[in-house]
Amino acid sequence: MVDNPLHEPAVWRPLVEALLRSSPPDVRETEFVGSVSSGAYGGSTNYDGDPGRKLDLARGERPMDALGPIADLVDGAGVAIRAVARSTGDGMVSIVAAAPQVTFGMGNQVLEVVTLVPGADPEPFRRTPVHHDGVTVSPGADPDAVTALVRELLPEARPASLAALAAAESRLGAALPEDVRALYLAAGSGELILRPRQEDRFYGLQIVGLDDAAARDYLEPKARYLSWTYGATEVVPPDPHGRVQALGASPAWFVVGDDWGGNLYVVDLAPGPRGTVGQVLFVDHEISSGAQWVAPSLTELLVQRPVDLAGRASEGGLLVRVSDTTLAAVEPETEVLYVRGGPVDLAALAGHSRIRTLSTSSDAVTDLNAVSGLPALEFLELDVNGWQRLLHAGHVPPTLLAAGLRGRADWQATVDVLNGLLTLRGQPVLDVTDVPVSSPRR
Repeated sequence: MVDNPLHEPAVWRPLVEALLRSSPPDVRETEFVGSVSSGAYGGSTNYDGDPGRKLDLARGERPMDALGPIADLVDGAGVAIRAVARSTGDGMVSIVAAAPQVTFGMGNQVLEVVTLVPGADPEPFRRTPVHHDGVTVSPGADPDAVTALVRELLPEARPASLAALAAAESRLGAALPEDVRALYLAAGSGELILRPRQEDRFYGLQIVGLDDAAARDYLEPKARYLSWTYGATEVVPPDPHGRVQALGASPAWFVVGDDWGGNLYVVDLAPGPRGTVGQVLFVDHEISSGAQWVAPSLTELLVQRPVDLAGRASEGGLLVRVSDTTLAAVEPETEVLYVRGGPVDLAALAGHSRIRTLSTSSDAVTDLNAVSGLPALEFLELDVNGWQRLLHAGHVPPTLLAAGLRGRADWQATVDVLNGLLTLRGQPVLDVTDVPVSSPRR
């Protein structure tokens, strides 16, 4: 008895038949590799193992469209699939169920990342704010000015209750600045649009309610970086003005508003050594880490209406890309290293104490085993061949928290590598189901 509708051959037959119909006449085997989730799907097709041979849309069919009805059957995080259609009429669909230890990508890297330590976050998102002596609230913070402004602009607004404010501070683990409390005790929600409207100055914000869990959940690390591939390659440059701590995300950021475009304004209760308690930062939804300084306090944001955000600091040597045979660009502070081209000798980096992310390929380095000489390495992105070599030699770095795959590779070899890494760390292997699907010959 089949409990999961995705394990029924009939569900996949339209896809297999579409692959057959769209294949050039001389092709014996057509492969589609992709992912399907509720309401979304994508992937790529190749013929007889040749990823460079493109689909002939003139044949009038796009096989991926057959995934639309299947997406309606998928719950949760979705599945990764490999569908094979052969000119003889037989086919096979391999289904990898979503699991906490695997991240699905698109295109070539469908099985993108495996997390080797459950629940681990990339290093920028494990950083916690530190306390700096002498840092205080800005002298420009004025709760009475905020109260007057909000009542003028939102005379009909209902204030948040003292109980809701106390509950929010309890969750935060700290008292909010008095001007922030004044905002909520004047209006628990509403559009705070400043007058006169000026395109070149701060024009206002939409107050985020104290009980708006979605906005506050967005500040959680995993909501910012989405997957290890993105989070591990993020760098957070130090603020040259010393106002904002170099954190991927911070439990000391409290959302007070949004800009109607998915970006957030937060007050920072743990500033840098030259910042102020309650300074306002801007969290851009298109940037996966950190925040930009806006104003010393909520009062000064609303009253002085600053013209520009503080720009993001330069990455400097934190992230380095090497495309030749030398590692001269790597600096003592380098955290993320991309190696392309080459080959380079990674042994020259032995003992480097800051490199936590390395993305390379087996043909770009002279000796893959040298990755064991990077004591801070927590994320390694390699091609399948490189992972096979490290697994065979027993040189998978023990410091890794997650592993990434790059480049196209044989499906079974990819699954075997990921399962090898998971087994090495005592994690459950991938749940793979093979569903035979027969169709009329082409």
